Amino acid sequence: MRPWTARTRPAAPPFDERPLDLPHLVDEGHLVAVSALRLAIKNGMILTTIRDGEPWSDDAAVAIGRRSVDALVTELSTTAEHLAAQPRPSTGSSRARSQRARAARDREEAARIDARRRTLTGVVERLRATREDDDVMLELAQRARDDVLAELVHARLIPRASVVTVSEEEQRQAIEGVKADLQLLMLEVYGDY
Repeated sequence: MRPWTARTRPAAPPFDERPLDLPHLVDEGHLVAVSALRLAIKNGMILTTIRDGEPWSDDAAVAIGRRSVDALVTELSTTAEHLAAQPRPSTGSSRARSQRARAARDREEAARIDARRRTLTGVVERLRATREDDDVMLELAQRARDDVLAELVHARLIPRASVVTVSEEEQRQAIEGVKADLQLLMLEVYGDY
């Protein structure tokens, strides 16, 4: 008998084992991409307003959104091409159990990579359609504007402390007091040093 207990694998957390269908994955990817676009529009318009002093313009916000869509489409397309170029595992049979298990894992990984590639391709197609739809782009710009205004209102509601003016003599006395307090604290902690 062993003096230690046998190692057991921890129970995996429960999850839905059904694979999600491609349209569902594309919808989720598109929602995430649209959220990123709204954030890019918001940040671009804040930067333009602060840096250039330009007032809010829906046309400028839509232009920022279109540039952001183009950048995102390029990035996702590049990733999909990279995934498509990855080598596929061989389908040859092997005798050893470890080799069969490794081959099964490789096939599963290849299936996941292919699903990811197809999802990215679907999201790219949806983003291109979003870019060409003027109403959707205008709605994104207006929602970004509302987000900016909500943040500005929230920032103005944060209470500000009033500025305390201190003369040079009061500042010197305050610093001397802090030094004296630190000296006493060090004396308590370290004794006579």
